[in-house]
Amino acid sequence: MESLIELCDLIAEKPEQFADKLVWICGRCPSAEALLTGSPRVSRSQLNAVLAVARFLSKCPNYDDQRPKSLLLAFYRAIPSSFTPSFWPQSFGNDAIASFFNDYFAYMCRAAESASDFATDIAGFTGEIVISATGNVSGDLGISRVFLNALALNFPPILSSDANRLVSCLLERLEIMVPNSPRELISSEAASSQSSPLSLNHFPYHSNERASPGNEVSNASGSSGSVADDASSSKGIVTNGGSAGWKSNVDILNVSTGLNDGGGGKGILISFEQESLENLEKQEIAFKLIRHILDKATVDSKLLEQVRLVTKEQLQSMLAFLKIRKRDWSEQGHLLKARVSTKLSVYQAVAKLQIKILASVDLDGKSSKRFLHGTLALLIEAAEACLFSVWRKLRICEELFGSLLGGISQAAVARGGQLLRVLLIRFKPLVLTTCIQADTWGSSQGAMFQSVLKATCEIIEYGWIKERPPVDTFIMGLATSFRERKDYEEELQQSHDAKDKQAASAGQLNMIRLLADLNVSVNKPEVVDLILPLFIESLEEGDASAPGLLRLQLLDAVSRLASLGFEKSYREAVVLLIRSYLSKLSAVGSAESKTVAPEATIERVETLPAGFLVIAGGLTDTKLRSDFRHRLLSLCSDVGLAAESKSGRSGADFLGPLLPAVAEICSDFDPTIDVEPSLLKLFRNLWFYIALFGLAPPIQKGQVTTKSVSTSLNSVGSMGVIAVQAVGGPYMWNAQWASAVQRISQGTPPLVVSSVKWLEDELELNALHNPGSRRGSGNEKAAVSQRSALSAALGRRVEVSGMGTISGVKATYLLAVAFLEIIRFSSNGGMLNGSPNSTASRSAFSCVFEYLKSPNLMPAVSQCLTAIVHRAFETAILWLDERASETGHDAESRESALSIHACFLIKNLSQRDEHIRDISVTLLNQLRDKFPQILWNSSCLDSLLFSIHNDPPSAAVHDPAWVATVRSLYQKIVREWIVISLSYAPCTSQGLLQEAAVNGRLVTRRNLTLEFVSFEDGKEAVAKAANYLFVKHYANGTKEKSDFTEPQMAEALGAIGSGGADPDLLLIYGPTRCHLGFPAWRLRYTEIVHMGPLKSMSYGSLVKAIFKYTMVHQNYETTDALVAVPSCGQKFETSFHPPPFGIKENYHVIHLHFHLFTLFGEFNLMKNGS
Repeated sequence: MESLIELCDLIAEKPEQFADKLVWICGRCPSAEALLTGSPRVSRSQLNAVLAVARFLSKCPNYDDQRPKSLLLAFYRAIPSSFTPSFWPQSFGNDAIASFFNDYFAYMCRAAESASDFATDIAGFTGEIVISATGNVSGDLGISRVFLNALALNFPPILSSDANRLVSCLLERLEIMVPNSPRELISSEAASSQSSPLSLNHFPYHSNERASPGNEVSNASGSSGSVADDASSSKGIVTNGGSAGWKSNVDILNVSTGLNDGGGGKGILISFEQESLENLEKQEIAFKLIRHILDKATVDSKLLEQVRLVTKEQLQSMLAFLKIRKRDWSEQGHLLKARVSTKLSVYQAVAKLQIKILASVDLDGKSSKRFLHGTLALLIEAAEACLFSVWRKLRICEELFGSLLGGISQAAVARGGQLLRVLLIRFKPLVLTTCIQADTWGSSQGAMFQSVLKATCEIIEYGWIKERPPVDTFIMGLATSFRERKDYEEELQQSHDAKDKQAASAGQLNMIRLLADLNVSVNKPEVVDLILPLFIESLEEGDASAPGLLRLQLLDAVSRLASLGFEKSYREAVVLLIRSYLSKLSAVGSAESKTVAPEATIERVETLPAGFLVIAGGLTDTKLRSDFRHRLLSLCSDVGLAAESKSGRSGADFLGPLLPAVAEICSDFDPTIDVEPSLLKLFRNLWFYIALFGLAPPIQKGQVTTKSVSTSLNSVGSMGVIAVQAVGGPYMWNAQWASAVQRISQGTPPLVVSSVKWLEDELELNALHNPGSRRGSGNEKAAVSQRSALSAALGRRVEVSGMGTISGVKATYLLAVAFLEIIRFSSNGGMLNGSPNSTASRSAFSCVFEYLKSPNLMPAVSQCLTAIVHRAFETAILWLDERASETGHDAESRESALSIHACFLIKNLSQRDEHIRDISVTLLNQLRDKFPQILWNSSCLDSLLFSIHNDPPSAAVHDPAWVATVRSLYQKIVREWIVISLSYAPCTSQGLLQEAAVNGRLVTRRNLTLEFVSFEDGKEAVAKAANYLFVKHYANGTKEKSDFTEPQMAEALGAIGSGGADPDLLLIYGPTRCHLGFPAWRLRYTEIVHMGPLKSMSYGSLVKAIFKYTMVHQNYETTDALVAVPSCGQKFETSFHPPPFGIKENYHVIHLHFHLFTLFGEFNLMKNGS
């Protein structure tokens, strides 16, 4: 079947080209004559062909040839014959039949949606087929049931004239009883009409027969049924929105079930237990099919009223069903669960049908208004019954609850929103009830909570446009409800679930979460302005001003509202959150802090930092992101200073939780732009405290031997250990903080605060320390520890003894610079954040060299900064080395980083400072020697060659001597570049010159393809081709078997996508001289070269083999060579060009340099393989 489906999809892509294949598939289908005469029987191959043709028509519904449609219609007409087992192949069970019908009707419905004529043809037979299935007596009832189930999933078109007859038939034959109370029956005149299909003879109701699923319940709950449909029910709806209206629903529920007295409840339970599962499944199918019929056609209003009465009785019986306690059932265990699940599935189908009726009913007149009131009351009562049911955790009960709420939200838009006020008053208690359920509280509130949220959002979004005042009142009612603890306790007592006051707290928490989710979904500033002031007031003056779960939930909600990006609410929320975080820090060390509540610690460590992260991730406005970045960095500076002043405390505990939010808000910041001094100082302060508290990830691969770290952090000795351990590891803090520091480094500008004496002014640096701190500038032991850490960070390029003129704060600052610049390269290869339209270099070397441009540096400081440049370069080399074997996108990223760094160093040769030029030359030469591929990189070559003649970028001041020096330097570099390039040339200098000509785009031709295949590819192709030939030539029942010819083989291979062009050159790497499974049918004109074992592969040998091939005279028309290497199934594109130097036209030169390096990476992965 899978091969037939593949062939069908191939035909659907090009039906005209493969018309003969479609004819062949149609020939495998059962003929119309065989299906419509006698007792047909089909085979598996015929069923597969029918599905294939149906699949084809679903993809090409307007295909000109009518034969596929006629075959499908013939099979469609013969479906009544399929209700007997003799129609199907042997051992074809009901599961297989169900699978067939599901696929068949899915394809047919898809085809009918796009082809109106085909839909009309199908509709002409649907009515009789459905009636035949429902009236199947002599056939297999199981087959009829799976057929109807398939119809319930994908219902085909029907004729409008058949709609009334189908609905009547489904109600009658599937044992769905219609209520017979006088006020609910249609008029006797309409009932006695002999010509009308609505005759009550279609709806027999015999009281002596076994009770229907809703019969006894209907009688027992008659008062509830009448209330739902007359004016008194609407009186029950229009309440003041308080707990009284909600309580009336529970009272109605108790009355309707009869379970609170001694009589009726037991009879209702017995009626439910007497229902068979088979009958329940029939009812579910019937309700689903009726809903589809109403969706496809218009039904007579009187018949629609009959269906409405049925659904009403079913929903009323659901109130009683859900109220039954688990221990009252005689069945228990999985049997009871199966019965309950099946019954709830019936109710779900009823609820969806009721919603469809709500959309279909004529909404003019008083009767329709009464109907809408009654439907709304019934749906809300049913939803509340689901909430209080012992089965509320079943998935089907959750789905039923969602369906009921869908009907409630649809009622909001009925009659142009006239019932909106009534609905909102009636809907509020349902929302409160959902939130008050304790089992919905947690990280995931459950499906019922999400259903309430979805319905609430739909109602508010509609009412916001239609009639806003009642919506405002509804939102304010919800917003104030979380503060009314007494009301929650009353509601708990009414719901018979009052256990303790913690449950009331759960209701409050859920309501806060609901309001936050509501704001995020609706996303309107007016709604936020209604709710946020109440949250802030409660946090500052209400019950939530003290530590507790309520405060944590409110803080989370406030941060989510701020993340929506409405300026007024954003500023109010951010000020509150920042003030809360600082207040937690100020309380550290006081007597009260020893008895602080656990929630207070959670607030500082988890809730507030998470809130900052939510805001940073949610803001999209550039102005607000800039404002929040400034505020968050200011908070980090304040936290760092306050934490550092707490003697005996670790600042990492207070600054670390903020780092993920800082990383997120800096993720789009371009460090290459001009930064305001105030913001630059905040970045400097942040990195100062990151270095001081040891929050940066270690920057040395080898761990430095240290003493054990003291947890109290009270002694200067332990601080010194932390400083050194921060450089060499192991990392002492949360791994997320280390990752955040790496992300922050990519968006941090160079920490050059002033262009003249950025480091000489120690006043600002001293201000970052508390004068009384043991790490202050006056503590020589602390200064020595910072110098030791700095020396370790610089790889001992500068000894501690040479840092005597560097104070403690200067050493800490230089350590921060070292951490920042080295981490830039270790995290992502030294690539900075930047806009795609930015012209500035994204190389982190542009930041490292900024420090060396400052004039009048002390010798010790200059040595440290120079050492930082070299350490950053070593880190970049290490990062590139570690990714030498990467492929795909990672390899492209690595090569891009290498090219960007090399181009920056080339441009940096024009700097005025001789020291900077010397360092740039040294680093560029090391990079070139380590990674020779940059010799042929077009960007590097362009940058180098153009720099010879262009004026230096900083030549604003006329200085001929300097310009001459720079040009002389570039000429020297170019000469060295050419000499080294020639030494790496593939074969001769001619090849390099030709390469340069190609790079200069002297010629252009289409690309050459290198194809990588494996032994498994050949095996699979042979198997598919054989299967194709077998199906075409042997499986059609022909007696004569012809021999296969070469064109037939080529056709088969082409049909399965394995034809391909014959390669000109095949390079084989391996221990044996064979084609290693490469498809033999593609080697007719191929030159095969054995290259030896894979481990001996080299760049020169590969290019030499290709070059040698290009020197061979070809006696046929020149074509682009296809080089095939048995490998791992990936394809690479490269350029193919003729030489521009007068070589004969049938010779070829291939441009392969860059791609050969990629191939080396691929082959390194396979050295241990075949």
